[in-house]
Amino acid sequence: MSFRLASLAVCAASLCVHSLAQAQTEPSVPELPAVAVIDQPGAQVERRQSELQKIVIAEDEVERYGDSTVGDVLRRLPGMTFTGPAGVTKDVRIRGLDKGYTQFLINGEPVPSATKERQIQIDRLPADMIERIEIIRTPVAGMDSDGVGGTINIVLKSRADGLTRLRAGWGQNGSMKVGDAVAQWSRSFGNLDVLFALSHTLGAEDVTESKIKFNADGSVKESEYKPKPVEKTETLFAPRFVWRNGEDRLTLEPFLSNGTEDKHEQTALRNGLGVLTKNTDKREDKDDQVARMAGRYDGKTAWGSWFAKAGMQEARIDKLSRSLERNGAGVLTKTTIEDERIRDRGSYGGAGVTFRVGDAHALSIGAEVRKSEYDNAKDKLENDVVKTAAKDIFNIEENRYILYAQDSWSPARGHTLTPGVRFERIERDATDSLGESRRSDFSASNPSLHYRWALRENTNLRASLARTFRMPKFDEVNPLVTLATGGGAGSATNPDSGGNADLKPERALGVELGVEHFFAGNRGVIGANLYQRRVEDFIEKQTLQEGARFVKRPYNAGEAHFWGVELDWRWPVWRNGAHRLDVTGNQSWMNGRVDYANQPSNGDVKDMPPRVTNIGINWTHQPTHWSAGLNLNLQPRFTTDGLNEDGVREVKTRAASTFFDVYVTKIFSPLAEVRLIARNVFGVDKEERTRKFKADGSFDSHEWKIERSHPTLMATFESRF
Repeated sequence: MSFRLASLAVCAASLCVHSLAQAQTEPSVPELPAVAVIDQPGAQVERRQSELQKIVIAEDEVERYGDSTVGDVLRRLPGMTFTGPAGVTKDVRIRGLDKGYTQFLINGEPVPSATKERQIQIDRLPADMIERIEIIRTPVAGMDSDGVGGTINIVLKSRADGLTRLRAGWGQNGSMKVGDAVAQWSRSFGNLDVLFALSHTLGAEDVTESKIKFNADGSVKESEYKPKPVEKTETLFAPRFVWRNGEDRLTLEPFLSNGTEDKHEQTALRNGLGVLTKNTDKREDKDDQVARMAGRYDGKTAWGSWFAKAGMQEARIDKLSRSLERNGAGVLTKTTIEDERIRDRGSYGGAGVTFRVGDAHALSIGAEVRKSEYDNAKDKLENDVVKTAAKDIFNIEENRYILYAQDSWSPARGHTLTPGVRFERIERDATDSLGESRRSDFSASNPSLHYRWALRENTNLRASLARTFRMPKFDEVNPLVTLATGGGAGSATNPDSGGNADLKPERALGVELGVEHFFAGNRGVIGANLYQRRVEDFIEKQTLQEGARFVKRPYNAGEAHFWGVELDWRWPVWRNGAHRLDVTGNQSWMNGRVDYANQPSNGDVKDMPPRVTNIGINWTHQPTHWSAGLNLNLQPRFTTDGLNEDGVREVKTRAASTFFDVYVTKIFSPLAEVRLIARNVFGVDKEERTRKFKADGSFDSHEWKIERSHPTLMATFESRF
């Protein structure tokens, strides 16, 4: 399917290039601006006028720190925490919730991820290709309802502004090279707007991990030292073609992303006496690809507007690893080869209409069909003997049928109500490695209600209520049962393990209440927001007797409660004379509890910090076109007490962390802009202490781990003509 999508993308580009050659009108090229605009008033206008609560980050804000990936941008935004190696923003967690509670959209549409959590890894998406980022706190009925924590919509470059943009960057992450190259070209040919965007990014993770495991009595069990550098590349081709037929628009958006990741881990393991017992040399090569062909027609009529859309898309991951294990004397004892192949493919189609009902109502009705298939296969050889695990081979097919209706109602001047309901039916076929299939289905109505009261021209009071859900992880619905081995196999203390094809999505009822004030000219904003999520059918693992044996599976058995407060600001402190000074930032307080059905007490949300702070300063001297800025990201020391993915109680303490980024920019002319960037200036130490407990509540073991990363220094040159 990826080959077909890539072929379609090439054909679409060829057809449009042919159309350009046949065009009778000259391309329109606007006058080149004298200097890049630093402010983002358009983003503030969009936020202020939106019917739903969202934060909009404009292109100039995205590019300010010369970020290589979307993850680096998101790290500075309200309510964002993340997991991954030290200094690497790999998996974003809105409001501290686990992976899978954050929904990612590209140009308003869900994208396949080829990950079991159904969430794309945003360290692979280049920031240079982004026009804006929208953080949507609560969806309307016309949007996908998968974002319990929130939705991040990444809008790629789309403006046909008649400019050609070239950018090149080069730098270091510790001892490893990093850099990028970007080319963007856009023109209008009569009724046809064309944008070609191509980027190539070279990334690196220069990270070292140290770990010590302790016995229950506090003595050292073993220690581990592991450098794990990673070299990454990402190439993205994202053209866009828009044909204007009067007020109608036909949009074609091919998308092709191809990445590589080469990891080399060398592990030295020592016993409690410090004697080397084992060392491992592991090399892992990963290739990933996302291919997509999306089309949409937007029409306008005398009675309103309508749209029709369709798309095909596929994500794949191919991962090959080879591990050599030697004993303390250096003798080779084990050779392990793993070959993993993941395919996540799908297609969709939909249509909708919007029409006026009287002077106060704008009613929208739509329908969608989405079909997807997730295929996981992992082969393993150990000392040339097949050790493939049956649980690592499975196939999941899901079909989603969607109907929605929503109204935009203005009952009085300054007041807007947006009620709606989204009905979804999900049909699933889960097939294990033995070829046995289990079919299940789920239907639900997700109502939503948004209210905006324009207290004054520049002040909004907002409230939202919406039902959302989180789909189970793909491996959780694999129906295969793996029999336990060893003493007491199949007992309550040594149960068999399996997935649960009957798992339902976790359902959440979310409430938001916020106020936002915009400065004159939309130069800045101050916002405050309170949120709460109550989750039903929370997924947790339980051990229950099935026939003569006990089996541990995930069940919809628990409940969860998340709540917090978010502040964000962009304050134009100084706008007189030649100088401009803005203070930006945000403060988020996060709380959460999980009510486990099989535990006597509630548990904390894994890896959720109590608060996250960002403070930024941006300065510009307009006569000389110099600008500089910094951002400080602070996360305090915190401890969580809850269950891990295996259902084991863990008490984890994470040390405080600080990220410090700076930039300096000089714009010589529209043809020459130079930027110097330093990210994670002081490096990052990610330190964790984890205590595990047995099923009877007694203490089991203690582990200390620290990862160390290095700063990234980079210089970029950009030209627009």
